[in-house]
Amino acid sequence: METNKYFYRLLHPKPVFLLLTKFEDKTNVMALAWHMPISLDKKIIGVAVDKENYTHELIKKSNEFSLNLLSIDQIDRIWYAGTVSGRKIDKIKELELELENGLRINTPHIKTAMAYLECKVEKEVDLSDHTLFLSKVLYAWANDKYFKECWLANAPIPLHMGKKYFTSIGKYVTPPKK
Repeated sequence: METNKYFYRLLHPKPVFLLLTKFEDKTNVMALAWHMPISLDKKIIGVAVDKENYTHELIKKSNEFSLNLLSIDQIDRIWYAGTVSGRKIDKIKELELELENGLRINTPHIKTAMAYLECKVEKEVDLSDHTLFLSKVLYAWANDKYFKECWLANAPIPLHMGKKYFTSIGKYVTPPKK
């Protein structure tokens, strides 16, 4: 089956984070699954954000953001954050997200997150409809109930399949020993 229209969905499932960014007195949140590591040595990740998103505007002004991983049990919050614009409403308030001050950046993180990364934009790559923000991870934290050098089998990570479909980790599979 040819699927050129949905080529990017072949790259899923991917963990979906809530990206927070803050400029002056405005903090916004959006759901984000378009992320990737770029450099381990320099601790650089890439996030692709649609240029029409309000979050894009705030990242361009603040040059920083936090990525927050919530449990799949909070899929209602994740879905809302990704489908409603924060341009005219306060999504943080609507979602009743409890925030904590960032440790290395001015943008807060979500107190109940299973993990979060605090990032500073180093470079922007214009990709027509999106901007790829290449960003240095200044601080990373994960709940050791779910993460010990890698995610544990019981971690309720929300994985985006595409459209409105999500899944989570079911079981570990390892290659056979030779």
